[in-house]
Amino acid sequence: MKNNKYIKIVIFIALSMILLFTAKDNVSAAYSVFSLTDDEHTKIIADYENMCENIKNKKMYEERLRDICDEANNINIISNIRQEQILTTLNEYLSSCSIEASSIDFLEYSNLNNMDAKISKENEKDRIVSAAVTISFTASYNNMLKFVDEIQRGRTTVAISSVRVVMNDNDEVFGTIKLVFYALKIDEDYE
Repeated sequence: MKNNKYIKIVIFIALSMILLFTAKDNVSAAYSVFSLTDDEHTKIIADYENMCENIKNKKMYEERLRDICDEANNINIISNIRQEQILTTLNEYLSSCSIEASSIDFLEYSNLNNMDAKISKENEKDRIVSAAVTISFTASYNNMLKFVDEIQRGRTTVAISSVRVVMNDNDEVFGTIKLVFYALKIDEDYE
């Protein structure tokens, strides 16, 4: 009986030791999962400090963005192209140069970005919009030159893509001019 009692105690001690070592390995493994190395700890602290700095500077960044958008608006970059806006601008140019337009045709609208690459969702708002317009007109040669100068010096971003002119005997020209109006799409929150 005494042997049986000692055997039970030895088996209990052996099982306890096995259980203790197994539990110790599991606890240390679990602890190592939740503990960080010095490099990981340093990276997390740096990320946290960077995030805090960004939060502090958020107001400054927003003010800078507003200033940039205001600056873009002050240099007369059109943020959207609408036909009525183009007609109003053309009317100002044509009437200031004494040119009589017989027709104004809107040809095409297109979206471009700086590299002609596919536009992703993130930079979809950063693109250039253009509209082509053809004007048939009658004017004196000097007034036509004045019109070209007005467009080149104008307050809007317009490119002259082609000009065709036919002169008649009484110093008048009949012609067509193709203009391309450009606009830079700006985020609607800051227009």
